[in-house]
Amino acid sequence: MAAEHLIGSYNYALVALSVLIAIFASYAALDLAGRVTAAGGWTRAVWLLGGASAMGTGIWSMHYIGMLAFILPIPVAYHWPTVLLSLLAAILASIVALAVASRQKMGASRAVAGSALMGAGIASMHYIGMAAMRLPALCHFDSFLVVLSVVFAVLISLAALWITFHFRDDKTGVGRGKLVGAVVMGAAIPVMHYTGMAAASFAPTGMPANLSHAVSISTLGTAGIAAVTFIVLGMALLTSWVERRSAAQSLERQEEKLRRSEAYLAEAQRLSHTGSFGWTMATGEIIWSEETFRIFDYDPANKPTVEAILRRTHPEDKAFVQETIDQIAKDSKAFDFKHRLLMPDGTVKYLRVVGHSLTNDGPGNVEFVGAVMDITAAKQVEQTLREREAYLAEAQRLAHTGSGAWRVLGEEALYLSEEWYRIYGFDPKQGLSAWQDRLQRMHPEDRARVGEIKDRATREKSDYEVDHRILLPDGTVKYTHTVGHPVLNASGEVEQFVCTMMDVTERKKAEEAREALRQAQTDLARVSRVTTMGELTASLAHEVNQPIAAASTNANTCLRWLAGDTPNIEEARAAAMRIVKDVKRAGEIISRVRQLFQKGTSQRELVDVNEIIREMIVLLRGETTRYNILVATDLAAGLSRFMADRVQLQQVLMNLMINSIEAMKDATGPRELYVKSQSAEGSQLVVSVSDTGVGLPPQHADQIFDPFFTTKGDGTGMGLRISRSIIESHGGRLWASDNSSHGASFHFTLPTKS
Repeated sequence: MAAEHLIGSYNYALVALSVLIAIFASYAALDLAGRVTAAGGWTRAVWLLGGASAMGTGIWSMHYIGMLAFILPIPVAYHWPTVLLSLLAAILASIVALAVASRQKMGASRAVAGSALMGAGIASMHYIGMAAMRLPALCHFDSFLVVLSVVFAVLISLAALWITFHFRDDKTGVGRGKLVGAVVMGAAIPVMHYTGMAAASFAPTGMPANLSHAVSISTLGTAGIAAVTFIVLGMALLTSWVERRSAAQSLERQEEKLRRSEAYLAEAQRLSHTGSFGWTMATGEIIWSEETFRIFDYDPANKPTVEAILRRTHPEDKAFVQETIDQIAKDSKAFDFKHRLLMPDGTVKYLRVVGHSLTNDGPGNVEFVGAVMDITAAKQVEQTLREREAYLAEAQRLAHTGSGAWRVLGEEALYLSEEWYRIYGFDPKQGLSAWQDRLQRMHPEDRARVGEIKDRATREKSDYEVDHRILLPDGTVKYTHTVGHPVLNASGEVEQFVCTMMDVTERKKAEEAREALRQAQTDLARVSRVTTMGELTASLAHEVNQPIAAASTNANTCLRWLAGDTPNIEEARAAAMRIVKDVKRAGEIISRVRQLFQKGTSQRELVDVNEIIREMIVLLRGETTRYNILVATDLAAGLSRFMADRVQLQQVLMNLMINSIEAMKDATGPRELYVKSQSAEGSQLVVSVSDTGVGLPPQHADQIFDPFFTTKGDGTGMGLRISRSIIESHGGRLWASDNSSHGASFHFTLPTKS
């Protein structure tokens, strides 16, 4: 007789609770899969184990709540070691599920394998859990329903993996998609469980159940299992939410830093006029930064292309740029080149383009990154600098002035200009080594002196100036003047000198020529004075004879007063005093003549121009008396004394006064020589010599100061020229003019302040 099967029933409240736990566990699985996917390294392992434990606990709890929902008319206990084994199976199945669903990619083979393992784990958990039942009855299984439950387990696992994989990254709040997926999974998972329960049937036996290590589950225990499950799953979700929130905040901070960094980069590119670009060879795609668009003056809405680049390229550089781009595409190597842009408004920009390959997966699959620098301003500065250097080099060449810098330690050259090389006769291609070779070209007699001056400047931290000669290989001698300025380091010691060197050879020769000319002029002036004095011999003899004759007469008178019976001492003394005066007057005349004849260098002293005028009138009194010429003067009182060469001024006045005398000696009208002195503006005085003679030569008045021009039959034509040179050497001016009635006037100015 067949055994009677026990008829069971379900507590639908517990059934609903098991489904709710399944949905909650499914949501936790979806959420934890996202965290496992986002994690890496050991963190991923922690999330995988923790998440699998929480998820496995939820699935296991759903299973046991479902088993407790099945009510039999006999007492049922559970073997707790077997129960724990079923929990382990649930956790292992959860590990497989999370490991597969958290992969970056999930292919069909991986999904099938994962679902098979997960389904097997869930089925194992279910039937191991049923094996833990202890009751006085035998359990029989319907093979078809068992297989069907396993198939359901695999299919449900496959669906769960697919749903978990696709909804794991849903970050919008609770996640509608994630919630729908959890409901679908949570509703599907109990299907397997209750199919497995339907496969079991129970027949009572007369033997008592083995209750060793078995426990009975009360209503309170059921509530405890449910509560613990919700707590575990809730804690897992809470941990995931906290970690996700922290990650989101960290991501927001990183994104904010990235945005700020991008803003800084964009501003830095704008300030430095440096744009960036990316270029993918396979697709031809070009990406520009904002500054690159700004450099090329294109709208960012436009797509950058090689054609757009060539469209902006200067016509003279277009072939070069095209060739360079082709070469880059061929070689896939780093590049660095410069070219110009011709903008729509006609302006020209200078660019420097640098870049290198970021990836190189073979020909045609190269990606380049690089920078575009607008170097127009630098190019303009460079051009200006080159022009200034050229101007400086040309100015140094014209001025025969070189420059350089040398380090004190080791006396090594730091910089030498082209003119420096030219002065020393070196080739600029020789470079700074010429600095050491310069000593061989410095005149041997000057080397020691130059070295001493430089050493002293180094010790005293002062400038130095030195003149020395250069002896070139061909025997040419150059004269140079060098000025050096010290450059101190942070400790205040002389580190280097900056110097300039002037080639003063031409100036030296000019000075020597000027000295020779000055000497020639001095000699010529002396000859002129001697010639003039020779012409005045008769007059000078008369002038000297007068005081001598007077002295002779006074001497006889003195003797007569002393020879009487009663000598008249007072009268004799008076006659002797007159003798002294006459002799002194003759001596002064002779002294003035001797000064005019004297040969020597120009010597300047404080002089009184009125005194010199009076001396010349006395000296020429014989000539004026001879030709019945009236001499008149108008000498301003209180004129300042000034520095001048007395003899040279005497020569000028004598020359002008003799010219006036000669212009009047044949005149039929009044013969008057008028000499005037007066002060003038600008700390100057004016001396005028006027006569009533024939006046300036008609048609040749502007030539009277020219060398060798004369209206005299026996004249040299140098008197007025020498006189003008003397006045100009004193800082004055000499000129002539016709008088309003008849005669001529000569005027000259002299500065009273040097």
